[in-house]
Formats: sequence, structure tokens, C-alpha cells
Amino acid sequence: YPIGLGENNARFGMQGADYTGFLKQGTTDGPIQGLAFDCFAYHMMQATSLDFTNVAFVKLDVEGFEIAVLKGAQNSLFRPGNSKIGGMLMEVGPGRWNRASVDFATGVEQMKKLADHFKTSYILIKTMGSYAKTCPTSLVEGVFPHGKKPSSEMETLQMFTVDMNDFEPLLARMKEKDYDCNFFFKN
Repeated sequence: YPIGLGENNARFGMQGADYTGFLKQGTTDGPIQGLAFDCFAYHMMQATSLDFTNVAFVKLDVEGFEIAVLKGAQNSLFRPGNSKIGGMLMEVGPGRWNRASVDFATGVEQMKKLADHFKTSYILIKTMGSYAKTCPTSLVEGVFPHGKKPSSEMETLQMFTVDMNDFEPLLARMKEKDYDCNFFFKN
């Protein structure tokens, strides 16, 4: 189905024809129906036995629309007091938030709200391969306190714990350098 998730129920158009293309808000006759996740969840719960109060894992990779999707899920997945999501992996690219008409301050605020739903937040830094260019180890230098060590380290990946005070400087550096990084949240 040509359906996309966002903050509002609206039509979207496509700009670009391949992976570099993206949805652009503001069109009223676009081929893609956009829905707030809250609306989708409500109708799915009415039509089926799906229960969105206990979700094991959420993966979100929506090319700049991540904040819009989060805002559109505040009354279902992310309603106050609902911490029953086991984990979430989300690609974040602050330099692309303008695609969904989201300003930087709103994006930071929503990332912090999201982190409130989880016990621990991490940024994943890839040390090798093509992803290492879009989210390099140099990103954390100067953002985290000097000498902060990864919470977990594998051969090609480092996970750094992200505290509430880390989000704004980390996201600002990502925006400045046009980096896209994955964040992992877990309960």
C-alpha cells in the first residue's frame, strides 16, 4: 500500500526517483497517503486484535521524517507512562528534518521525549565500512566528556551511552557535518 507515517494525515509527493529521493510535505494531490501512527494504530486495533501497548521492537528509518513519525505516535506508542516498548533502533539525520518541516529545536525536544520512554539510549558508531563515513568515530570527539569510553565495543561497532544533556550537542554536530547515525533505545 502507498502509505507513509508522519505527524498528520495528509497526501505526500515524491521528490526523486531512487534511494536519494524523499517524500515532501505540502502537496495535496500526492500519490502517497500519509497517516499519523496514532490514527493507524487506532484503526488497526478496531479491525484486529493488535495491541500496541506491549511492543517488543520498533525499527524506524524514514529519511528525515523520524521526528514527524514520533510526534504522530505520541498517543499510541509513546503516550505518557507507556514504557512497554522493549527496544527501538532509529536512523537520525538532523540535516534532513526540513523535509518534514521540523526545525532543529523541535527535533532535539522530540529525541529527549523519546529517550524518556527508555531506560538507556545509545548512539551506534560504525568503525569500518561505508557507514563509518556517515557516522564516524570523530563525531563523539568534543561532544562527550574527554575520555568517555564506549558502553559496548565490537569489531566494527561502538555503542556510546547518550545522556539527556548529550542530545543537543550531539545532534548539532551531526547536523553541521551532515551525518546520519543510528540510535538504539532499550528498556
